[in-house]
Amino acid sequence: MFAVPSLLAAMTIAGAFWVGVLAARRLRDWGDNTRALEQGDGPLALAAASGAPSDNASVKKVRARVAERLQASLESGAGIAAAGGNAPRGAEDLDIDGLRVGDVILIEASDKLVEGDFVVEGILRLREGGTTTVVAIMADGARKRWLIGSREREDWFAVEPILDHGLAGEPPRNIQPRRDSARVYALSRRGQASVAAVGSHGRPQGSRVGTYVYRAGARDVLWLERWGGEVVMGEGLALARHAVSFLPGS
Repeated sequence: MFAVPSLLAAMTIAGAFWVGVLAARRLRDWGDNTRALEQGDGPLALAAASGAPSDNASVKKVRARVAERLQASLESGAGIAAAGGNAPRGAEDLDIDGLRVGDVILIEASDKLVEGDFVVEGILRLREGGTTTVVAIMADGARKRWLIGSREREDWFAVEPILDHGLAGEPPRNIQPRRDSARVYALSRRGQASVAAVGSHGRPQGSRVGTYVYRAGARDVLWLERWGGEVVMGEGLALARHAVSFLPGS
């Protein structure tokens, strides 16, 4: 059982984290003070400037969920260190290479398929030669997306997982991933990488993975990972790097 001061401190950390997320979102939606981070059953409004706790039901729900996470982390003995240490990090210094589980990824795009504010649930680091590609498995409520990128490459991808593609083994050179769409992707690049994984990533166990990039036009991309005979697939868009920003979760 934890003392009241410890729980109050945890709630303060949680509140500060979510205020940071909401403030970043407001920079994009400046002038519309009724919109906020989509979370749960309805829009989350910013708390009043008076400093008093908000009476908004959505705000209370988010705070309760964050408090539950912190409490579970404290009880496990891992605490904030489970996300990779408690050293302070500034958003201006955070890049894709430094992401940790619990960080927030903000994607500004013209397509609602990939735009949003996402919490990192798992991370794959795929090393091929001198290049390390990061695959961030992230969620915005029920929406699951992957951000794929590296410091060495300008082409970053944001993709939605495809679960019923039916592929296994070595992928073909051309793929039509969805039966309800006539779009066909052509193989653009493939490679082999060693893997380091943390968090909830939903991949098979393995130290090596084959990677495949398919394209259909200038922006439409298909990302494949081959883990032995199992294929993991995501479909989405190529992004400009400046369309992606990060907020530290600890």
